[in-house]
Amino acid sequence: MTLRTQFAKPLFCTLLIISQFCVAAQVSTDLDSLRTRQLEEVIVTATRNERTMGSLPMPVFLVPKAQIKTMGSLRLNDVLTEQTGLVVVPQVNGQGSGIQLQGFNPDYTLILIDGEPIIGRYTGSLELSRIAIGNIKQIEIVKGPSSSLYGSDALAGVINIITDRSQPGTNGNFSSRYGTNKTLDLSGDVSVTKDKLGIYLFGNRYSTDGYDLSPENFGKTVSPFTNQTFNSKITYKVGPKTDFSLAGRYFKEYQRFNFEVTSSNEQIKTSGTGEVKDWNINPVFTHRFSTKLKVIARFYTTHYQTETNLSLDNDGSPYYHDDFEQTFTRPELNGEYFINSKNIITLGAGHVGETVKTSRYGDENGRNQWTNYAFFQYEWLPMDKFTLVSGGRFDSNSSYGSQFSPKLSARYEVNKRITLKASTGVGFKSPDFRQLYFNFSNSAAGGYSVLGTEIVQPRLAELEAQGQIQSYLFDPTLIGELQAERSVAVNVGGKIEILPSLTMEVNGFYNSINNLIETQAVAITTAGQSIYTYRNVNRAYTSGLETNVSYPFARNFTLSAGYQLLYAKDKDVVQDVKDGNVYYRDPNTLVTKRLQPNEYYGLYNRSRHTGNIKLFYRHPVTKWEASARIIYRGKYGVGDIRGNIQGETIPPSDRNSNSILDVYDDFVKGYALVNLSVAKSLNCGLRFQVGVDNLFNYTEPIYIPNLPGRLMYGSVSYNFSKNNVKP
Repeated sequence: MTLRTQFAKPLFCTLLIISQFCVAAQVSTDLDSLRTRQLEEVIVTATRNERTMGSLPMPVFLVPKAQIKTMGSLRLNDVLTEQTGLVVVPQVNGQGSGIQLQGFNPDYTLILIDGEPIIGRYTGSLELSRIAIGNIKQIEIVKGPSSSLYGSDALAGVINIITDRSQPGTNGNFSSRYGTNKTLDLSGDVSVTKDKLGIYLFGNRYSTDGYDLSPENFGKTVSPFTNQTFNSKITYKVGPKTDFSLAGRYFKEYQRFNFEVTSSNEQIKTSGTGEVKDWNINPVFTHRFSTKLKVIARFYTTHYQTETNLSLDNDGSPYYHDDFEQTFTRPELNGEYFINSKNIITLGAGHVGETVKTSRYGDENGRNQWTNYAFFQYEWLPMDKFTLVSGGRFDSNSSYGSQFSPKLSARYEVNKRITLKASTGVGFKSPDFRQLYFNFSNSAAGGYSVLGTEIVQPRLAELEAQGQIQSYLFDPTLIGELQAERSVAVNVGGKIEILPSLTMEVNGFYNSINNLIETQAVAITTAGQSIYTYRNVNRAYTSGLETNVSYPFARNFTLSAGYQLLYAKDKDVVQDVKDGNVYYRDPNTLVTKRLQPNEYYGLYNRSRHTGNIKLFYRHPVTKWEASARIIYRGKYGVGDIRGNIQGETIPPSDRNSNSILDVYDDFVKGYALVNLSVAKSLNCGLRFQVGVDNLFNYTEPIYIPNLPGRLMYGSVSYNFSKNNVKP
């Protein structure tokens, strides 16, 4: 059974209205007296130092471990796709998925583990399914530009994954889960603390047989793969004022491929393997010179490597090779000084060295880049009800010169029930090596090529001279040197306690971006393959409104609902439409008409409406847990997806050939996913859980290849704890 679009949107909107505005009715005062307020969570991402969540002046959201556990999620993308304002979007061939935040492409959201960046964006996005969640303590999401603290990759926001560390005594947990598509997940962690030493170890093995959304074609939409993750964290109390920690992570994945590709209008069957390796090491020293001054010295180095090899299925001869290797090293020193209870200063400086080497640049030569940076932050708390946070970061890059990114945030508590927040900042992002030097053809993915802006024009001229260009989709002479992107953002909102425990958070945002870099389809070859490059959208903006409502309407139930309204448009197109310079051709009458301002929809791959409704149940006495979650994404247009792994041709939304997305174009229909889970814990430490994701089996093989159908699973885990502390 499929949840049809015409039923999905009205159902979702109805439930959303009910949950956000009607849960306040018929509240019993007896019930209120039984409620207890949860202690405020501690957040480290927003200010780089520990602060209570309620005291922060910028839009921050936290996903706690207990919620992740009740959801039954396995990988990071499973968790993030259910959060308000975050949209997990598919990348090339269903082989990856990135996170879209406030209308920005996945490139602009920085993903961290314990404050350190994850690398490996060789297709432009970070593959979120690389990250196991069995050792996650909490996920912190900071929206809006955080460039003043984290650099250019944080233009849209920061997602920081805080992992577990050793706890007092000896503790451990072992779990296994099996489900649809022969998906098997095995995890285990052990924590030992004795005197000054703490050791935490985590291991995970994840395997799946993949899935096939187009059984009529050779091969699978997502091929089988197996991966392993190992994490360790050692902490040691060097002295009464000095702490040391050493963290490390190792990830390895092995993939088995069977592809049918199109070459010169001929279907070719291929098979092969892929391998991904990822490791990092992170020693950290923390020293407290006094109750007022704390200094942290950290060193982080990480390496990512992937390789794919395909051979012809009929004779085993080599057909396709692709490799990518990246190294990132960063030493950093930062300090926090408490002048007094109302004035806090944070200072930091560091150096980033980065090397990238890949066959996708047309050779095996490494490209190098370095950045020196320094940042500051000043927190002013003149009164309990008012907080002001200002800061800035200066970056000096070996390729793009210098950049200063300031920020300013404020929080004011009107009364015990109403808190207002406002923040503004400047974001900055340089073009990366991929956007400049890409020079490869991916015949294994339905046939497409990507050319960096430094080589696109000579390469197109060469192909045209060889008679291989069928038609142009965009004038290549308009593609010039890429400029660095720069944004100015404003977030304004607050938190309202409508009733005891019934809270609503609202955040309005506006991001004005200059020189936004977007993928551009530029030509079609005589073999029917697309050629892509990159270009600056001179002036663009994203704006919208986010709301979150949470209400524990009974002792053991919590209902929450979230909604995002998003507008993302090219400012120059908006002006051209107003001036009457944009036309469209009616596909039925074939009559050319002038496009009206309300008929321009916006940038590709952005949904105007997204939202979620979640119901959680926890009974601490009987130890039953359950959840029901509805995730909705509205319609959107497609302009930059490049074929899928089975050679399918993905039709663009722009059916009237005016190179923009308007209401007369084709859209991917909106859809809703329903996820359910039930769990029972026993006193002996055993826990059993069953669940189903995508209950109504929604699939879209062409446009959303990374969304499998209905997934059913069952899991069992065992937890033990022993207190080693002497009486």
